[in-house]
Amino acid sequence: MPRPELDPEEVYLTTAQAAELAGVSTAAIRQWVKRKHLEPAGRDRRGHMMFTQIAVANAEYKTRKHARRPENAAA
Repeated sequence: MPRPELDPEEVYLTTAQAAELAGVSTAAIRQWVKRKHLEPAGRDRRGHMMFTQIAVANAEYKTRKHARRPENAAA
């Protein structure tokens, strides 16, 4: 099945960029996808997942809300 095209007007983030934005590891981003907290907007030409900033922010909010650690633990 062909991949849907990414909107050229939208800004997309790689897994590494999404992790940096959310303040988590790239493994955490992949876990969010696996657990359905985050859905990729599509994939680039090499097949790598691409995310929108709003989707990453929403996933980060949802996961932090349910985290077992205090929000300032990373500080």
